[in-house]
Amino acid sequence: MGDVQLAWQRLVDWLETNAPKTASSILAPAPPSAITAAEERMCVVFPAELRTWLQASGADKDPEGVMEGVMPGNRDVLGLAAMERTYHFKMEIERDDPSDDPEFPFWHEQWIPIVSDDDACYGKFLDARSGQIGSFGDGDAPAFGVHESLTVLFSETVVLMEQISAGARDAPGRVQDGRLIWDR
Repeated sequence: MGDVQLAWQRLVDWLETNAPKTASSILAPAPPSAITAAEERMCVVFPAELRTWLQASGADKDPEGVMEGVMPGNRDVLGLAAMERTYHFKMEIERDDPSDDPEFPFWHEQWIPIVSDDDACYGKFLDARSGQIGSFGDGDAPAFGVHESLTVLFSETVVLMEQISAGARDAPGRVQDGRLIWDR
């Protein structure tokens, strides 16, 4: 699976060096007690990799509780409270309008949102059953196995960031005024 702390630290280091305004939204470590409380409220056991990452950077420092524009597509990485809010929002939609096919629901109780846009229409989730990362989109069926793990998601994102800092002609984004901007 790799080391999620190392992959996350590489991402943070890149941001601090190359996009300090984006880096300023990096969240503080979440206390283990807060993680356990969120698990209990969500009725989901977080995989060890997610718990490890949240203990490195998952505490909400403001009402939004997100790390802004860190992921491709200018998506936000969710802090613990934002994960929980988005999870309950998605589960409420699933409860109010259940999916026709229970094998392919709109939202599953074991999916933990980890990346999202501002209105929770598009993003990524961690499947607590497998540890794999899937994606969701407004009106689109969820995609599974988009990334093998959080470690892989963070590592692949750093590779894209390094293309930006290397000035690659086909770089997926840029840094402007200290802020990371994803162009695709």
